[in-house]
Amino acid sequence: MITVIVCSVRPSDLEQFKINLQDTIGVEYQLLIHDNRVAKRGLCSVYNELAGMAAYGILCFAHEDILFKTNSWGRKIEESLQSEFSVVGVAGSKYKSGFFSGWYTGNKEFDCANILHRLPEKDEKIHLNPSNNSTLEEVVCLDGVFVCCKKAVWQNVLFDEVNLKAFHFYDIDFSLRCSERYRVAVSYEIDIMHITRGGDFGDRWIEVAIDYHDKTKISLPVTKLKKASHHTEIEIAKTTLDMLKSQKISVGNKLRWIKTQRLYKYSALYYSMLKFLFYKPLGLKAIHNLFK
Repeated sequence: MITVIVCSVRPSDLEQFKINLQDTIGVEYQLLIHDNRVAKRGLCSVYNELAGMAAYGILCFAHEDILFKTNSWGRKIEESLQSEFSVVGVAGSKYKSGFFSGWYTGNKEFDCANILHRLPEKDEKIHLNPSNNSTLEEVVCLDGVFVCCKKAVWQNVLFDEVNLKAFHFYDIDFSLRCSERYRVAVSYEIDIMHITRGGDFGDRWIEVAIDYHDKTKISLPVTKLKKASHHTEIEIAKTTLDMLKSQKISVGNKLRWIKTQRLYKYSALYYSMLKFLFYKPLGLKAIHNLFK
């Protein structure tokens, strides 16, 4: 028995989700929905409120723009949470850098995912399985598109609605704090299609990322595999800079991103910082695509 929790802003997505959920979950469930079109409350606040109303002992926090492609996926979640794992998602990493970043590191040893992104221009299947032979891979942080946990875990950890009032980093923070006390995993048994309009890593994401990393009490980097190395950290910083170079970010926030982390201290990041600063303003993406 599972309580599914959704914060909704698009009624058409929600209706499609509700039909798909009923057809695929395969277990008794409760669906709790908050219509956030007017109040635009932060996800942490919404999730905590709805989780407190949950009738069942397993909670699934899901975005409304996903469709489940696996029948009886609810049974697989129940089985996963009866194992040594207490939190399960479909994308995450075994390593969270001390440099400002999301869950993705770009390192094949760390990143774990099983999700299909349906983008306006194409479909992008992301299947990242470092061990290649497991159905559950232990991680330290998760993407919030789909996160399931025991209700008791949520009660002990809670989403941080005091410090995270918007829509970013609620998932990184929650799963990192869960991983301090419980075992967190990515499941490869559940196929999900994410009907996305493309990720937004613009100014608002940058501002929340800087604020989160500046204020977090979690000692970063975090991993259960091995101790962090300088090389690993630098490579993740490069990956994040490369991911952000095409985003619509103000000059002020770009400089703040570099200055707050003191990235200028690392000569290995100079080229990545130049691309981060000038790739979009100079239209280098168009030139790159022309010659690609």
